[in-house]
Amino acid sequence: MKPWLEALWRLMYPEQCLVCGQVLEVGRRHFCAACYEGLPWVGETSCPRCGAPAGLYAKTAQGCAACRSQRFAFRRAVAPLRYQGAARDLILAFKLGRRASLAYVLGDLLCDYLGGSGLSQAVDLVVPVPLHWRRRASRGFNQAALLALEVGARFRLPIAARLLKRRRATVTQTALSGLRRGANVRGAFAIRAARNGRLLDRLAGRTAALGRRVLLVDDVFTTGSTVNECARVLREAGVADVLVATVARACHA
Repeated sequence: MKPWLEALWRLMYPEQCLVCGQVLEVGRRHFCAACYEGLPWVGETSCPRCGAPAGLYAKTAQGCAACRSQRFAFRRAVAPLRYQGAARDLILAFKLGRRASLAYVLGDLLCDYLGGSGLSQAVDLVVPVPLHWRRRASRGFNQAALLALEVGARFRLPIAARLLKRRRATVTQTALSGLRRGANVRGAFAIRAARNGRLLDRLAGRTAALGRRVLLVDDVFTTGSTVNECARVLREAGVADVLVATVARACHA
């Protein structure tokens, strides 16, 4: 949109802060300065493996105390926000409130983080975590797929939106403990077979996709069971490296 046209649009329809409702100054996106600073940022001392907030001396190359003993099929998980406060409210409004337009806002936050950290240059392909078709039909969209579209568009990366499929419906993860979450999603995902047998090639729309570095996208990382199962399936299909990016990271006491 041209600058003069954008200025006229904002004069007629002023954008409001998504948290406090204050009319935004020209040049600001989505949040006023105070609410943006007040978002529950994970911070610079996050765990280099699972992305959880960690104290300066609590993280190591092998991970933090929460994940050091766990085996992940992905190399690293990152998230700009903690899943609490305004971040939690926005994600719930996006997902359960069916406000698909919030994909642009949340995708913006995720893309800003990926760009600033340089992680957007470490991947070749974006893959969203799939929803079972019944849940997608009920909600009207897959929130992970909408976020993946924002990431792909910002960094001009190919998106394999139909690469993974959810083979069976699973119980909502929020109702389960950590151990039961892993069992709940075990075997729930698979590579969607292409007719000519070239799995990643056909679905990504590019050649030589096997061996690529994949960015797996979802809205929230809780225990990591879901993204870990997806990463396991991707690695077994021949993907060389999997990074996980979510908008928010659940924090456990």
